[in-house]
Amino acid sequence: MSGHAAADSTVQTPGETIRIAVQGLLGDPASGRIHKVISARRWSARPLSKDPSRPIEGIVCATVWPTRALNSDERWFDEIYVWTEGFRPSTTQRARIQSTTLESAFQMLEREQVDRVGVTLSFGTVERFLDRLVESFESHALVTHRMVVLMRGSVARLRSRYRLRAFIHYLRRLHIPIGYRVATPGITMELKAFDLVQPDFAQLHAPNSSRTEFWEDFALEARVAGVGTEWMIIAGLESGQQLAMARQVGIRFGQGSAVRPAYAPITAARRKTSVHGLQFGSGDQILD
Repeated sequence: MSGHAAADSTVQTPGETIRIAVQGLLGDPASGRIHKVISARRWSARPLSKDPSRPIEGIVCATVWPTRALNSDERWFDEIYVWTEGFRPSTTQRARIQSTTLESAFQMLEREQVDRVGVTLSFGTVERFLDRLVESFESHALVTHRMVVLMRGSVARLRSRYRLRAFIHYLRRLHIPIGYRVATPGITMELKAFDLVQPDFAQLHAPNSSRTEFWEDFALEARVAGVGTEWMIIAGLESGQQLAMARQVGIRFGQGSAVRPAYAPITAARRKTSVHGLQFGSGDQILD
């Protein structure tokens, strides 16, 4: 999924439903373009501007995708899914957005708005903001056990494996489940990242193919990489056919409109989450 929404996305006036060609979670390559109506919130990206005289005119958007079992009523966690429109964030800008999202996730837990919540943290975010991330977890010690962290990134671009390993070790001491978001079409292309992170589960995007053989090969590739189907999350399940295929090959968890619709992040009245100049909270424009 790309770091910004597709060019043909349309944004209507605040409070109205928007239709987005969702391709974005801050840097993941898209495996395909899916047009769907979702509930989301949006905030101005101007606080991310390097030069105040040349403010960013884009927006940061967020929605929440429930993660549910495909063959039972089991609920796992709700993932805060963030993307940008109108600009492609730099590594540092992405880190600021993700750290703000983490703080928002903790506030959702503390207000009992969700049972368990998941956020994505890129390798670059950990490298740049390690101390701030740890401080955030320590500031919300009473709810950290209800957090889920999905890692993603390029091993080749890592400047400090030590900082990433230290953060992963820290999360494991807190008993926080660690996942890895697969950004490439095939899981075997990211084996180096899997070896580094040693995730408890993996999230992959649903294949576009309707062929049973393709889905079976897809699941087999994950098992060869060390990820059993019982610990796979398939995102982007948008049709009944995709849902049936995922169930057929034994995938346990899924996300998407065919599983449970997305919803806009819940914010408490008269309170905002402000991190690095970004403000997520009440009074912001809601698109639903």
